[in-house]
Order: sequence, then C-alpha cells, then structure tokens
Amino acid sequence: MATYVRNIQGHSVELTLMEIDPNSVRLDPTNPRIGFSMRQLAENERNEGACVLLLTSQEDTEALRRSIVASNGIQEPIYVRSDGRVAEGNRRVVALRAAQEEFPGDERFLKMPAWLIPDITPEHVVQDLLNEVHLGSVRGWAPYERALQMRALMDGGLIEDEIAERYRMTSREVRQQLAAVEFMDRLYFPITSDPTDPEHRAKFSYFLEFYKNGRIQTHNDSNPDLPERFARWVRDAHIDTGARVRRLPRILDSKEATRLLDVIGFDAADDYLAKQHPEEQELYALLERTRARLALMTVTELRELSSSEERQEILKTVQEELSNVQQAMERLRRDS
Repeated sequence: MATYVRNIQGHSVELTLMEIDPNSVRLDPTNPRIGFSMRQLAENERNEGACVLLLTSQEDTEALRRSIVASNGIQEPIYVRSDGRVAEGNRRVVALRAAQEEFPGDERFLKMPAWLIPDITPEHVVQDLLNEVHLGSVRGWAPYERALQMRALMDGGLIEDEIAERYRMTSREVRQQLAAVEFMDRLYFPITSDPTDPEHRAKFSYFLEFYKNGRIQTHNDSNPDLPERFARWVRDAHIDTGARVRRLPRILDSKEATRLLDVIGFDAADDYLAKQHPEEQELYALLERTRARLALMTVTELRELSSSEERQEILKTVQEELSNVQQAMERLRRDS
C-alpha cells in the first residue's frame, strides 16, 4: 500500500492508497446528490439500501456504469473514511457494484482504488480535502454542491470568515450561499414532484440571485410571503432564467404585474410593464442583451479587442456612461 502526505489548508493528511471491494464500504447519506431526499426519510430508513436506490435512479449513474465497463474498471481512486464510509466517489461505488452484477466474477470489476483518510482527521479538514479534489477535477463541484460543502464546513466548526478565505469570497457572499441552500431545502424541494431530479439543483443560481439582489431583498423585508411565492414561480417555470430573476424587482414594484406573474407567468407581467413604460422596457431589455453578450465573449474576440484601439474606445465610453449613471443615482439617493 502506498502512502501520500497531502497538505490541506495547513494540515498534513497521510492518505493510504489501497484496493477495496466496493461492497466493503458504506455510502454517505449526506451526499449532495441525495442528501435532501435522505433527510425526508424516517431516521431508521436512511440506510444503505435507500442510498443505493436514490443514486441508481439517477441517469448519470447509469452512464457512469457504461463508462466503467467500457474502460475495464475504475482508475480514479475514491476517498474513504476510516470507518468505511465513502467521503467522495459514492456514484462510482454504486456503478461498480452494478458492473459486478452484470459480469459476475469478472476480475475487472472486483476491486477499485481508494485513498483511506486517517481517523484522526478533523471533519472540516475532510471537507477541505473534498473541496480540493473537486476543484482539481474535470467534474468539479456544481454551484449547489459547492454551497452544500460550505454548509458542511460550518457544521464542522468553521466560521464564515474561514470559509470565505477558502473560497476566495467575502463573508457576505458565504452567507448568501448558505441562505440560498437553506431556501431550496426548506421551501423549494418540498413542493416539487421529484426532489431528486438533477434539474432542480441546476436552479440554485436563481435562489442565490434572490439573496444577492438588493432590490428583491427590499421587497422581501416588506412581503413575508415572497420566498414561498418565488419558490412556486421557479417550480412552475414562471421564472426560468437568471435574467428573469434580475428583472423581478421591476415586476414587484407593480401590484398588477406581480399579479400577472402569479396567475399567468413572467411574459404577461413583462408585457404589462412594456405597455406602461415602453421606453423604459426597451432600455433595460437592451442592457440585459448587452450584458449577456459580454458574458459570452470568446478568446478570439478578446484578442481582437486588445489589438483594436477603436473597439477599446467603444468599450471605454460605455464604461464611462455607466459610471455617470451610477453617480447620478447616488446623488439622487443622497438628496432624497
């Protein structure tokens, strides 16, 4: 067995590489892919069988099984705690077990590589290790899963400032991430028909924007039922893009537009505002298209920009006008 000492946020962790039978380890019921569904079960039902069922029901697990068969086994080690619980690699364990069932006795699928984490490793260090594994992996953490890792670090005893340092965020941004996760767990997942559907986790950015947007929070302070309504709007696809979340404050400013969003959908509310203030609607629609297009600039376009003084001058004038608008807005705020 090989050993490898890894420095994790100033902690030295001696990992041992070994070959294990996938049936000799236990799945982690707090895994981000199934954690919410597991928490809905009675405590005595949160067992290995439930983990297997939830992970197996996900389409990407079946795709992983086919990949393992095509690759003649697993090459990338999983991470296992000293008590036999999988820290990272739960889907690979389930997929390899399925391959064993399909090919009984086939030596390609009898064992898998695993890094054993020492039992003296504090839990927050384990979570830091998982962060580093995923940050350096082609898979990476999805935004929702990364926020769950932040919550795990909080549960492990770290404070917001420490988590912010690890993720290169501000403490305020960490609080927003944690609030968005709690929002989804408490109000969104319970009203969906299938909380395990991966599409739900992909909507995390909507709930994060809900807390990042200051104007939405102003409405939230005066409308206690806004979070529940927002969760329904996302579930019913009345809000189905980040751009619509960013434009939500203008709708909330109008009772009629908000009513239309509730009963019909975003387009009806947007159309109502367009009729009330056509010039304003055109301006913000143009700004949103410009923002979205800038976000999609390619490397080739950036190179062209860097070598063209004319293009740079256009960008500079846009920046200046935006700065002028912000300064005028600040003056109005001070004078009011």
